[in-house]
Amino acid sequence: MDQRPADFQPSRLSATMASQRLLVLDFVRAYIARWGGSPSLGEIGNALQIDRKKVQRAIRSLAADGMVRRTPGPRGLSMPDSEAEAIRQLQALGWVVDTDCAFATKAGLLPRAALDYPHTPREGQVHDQSADARTQEP
Repeated sequence: MDQRPADFQPSRLSATMASQRLLVLDFVRAYIARWGGSPSLGEIGNALQIDRKKVQRAIRSLAADGMVRRTPGPRGLSMPDSEAEAIRQLQALGWVVDTDCAFATKAGLLPRAALDYPHTPREGQVHDQSADARTQEP
């Protein structure tokens, strides 16, 4: 029985899809988009007419490159979200990405400095001493 989605057309002759690894990635994307879940390794192999061991090798390679996510279980494939993919691509290009403060900098630059000195009034500003009294403990 053929497990391919009805609208799946493998691009075997396309220059951009020249390897089995990219064919597997193309199939997984199409399957998840159509069915909302992961294909099994057997379904991928059957659809692409390649050996299951080659499918496993391709999936491991794609997961190592961050192009798919693997979780334990028979249908444990998912696509990384667009933010994770953008971060992965920036890091591959040598950028240092701090996801906590949504900041990226080119590697080799110093990290952003943290300002830890107390607030001092600027010239022309009046220093509020009552605020200092409220913050001090009795």
